Amino acid sequence: MANYISLTAIGKDKPGIVSAITKVLYELKCNIEDSTMTILHGQFAMILILKLPSAVTLKKLSSNISKEAKKLSLSVSYSHVKYAKKKKEKIYPYVISVYGADKTGIVYNISKYLAGKKINIMDVQTTVTDSKLGKTYIMLIEAQFPEKLSVQNVSADLAEISKYLGVSISVNRAESSEI
Repeated sequence: MANYISLTAIGKDKPGIVSAITKVLYELKCNIEDSTMTILHGQFAMILILKLPSAVTLKKLSSNISKEAKKLSLSVSYSHVKYAKKKKEKIYPYVISVYGADKTGIVYNISKYLAGKKINIMDVQTTVTDSKLGKTYIMLIEAQFPEKLSVQNVSADLAEISKYLGVSISVNRAESSEI
């Protein structure tokens, strides 16, 4: 049975982090099955889902990665992951965009509503931008809607939430394609 591990690494952003970590993975013949990497307030963060070859233990992976992590001042953690086969189901991907003044509770109020409707959040990105008009809060949510959920009802509900939060919220169908 295949051994899957999540690897999380966080540290001050600098060139070469991805190269150093993936070099170790390549040398150990680990396969990166899924990943996300980003910079948040000058901190580089990566989360990788790895399939380890049978000859590589978590101890060996950790030992090899720790050498590079120390050089780069990265904090690294690991967790076993149970592999789940993807179900053959219809996927209804949407992008929910939020724009407005930054304030506490935007992410909570919107995510609480989505959870209540069984809408699965796949990705969230937030940022605050500066412009001549001031600061603008931007949040983009990639979400999967249940098959029988009315997008019109969700849009109407989110319009009410947008009034409460003082932001603009839009819901758009994401284009999907098969590779």
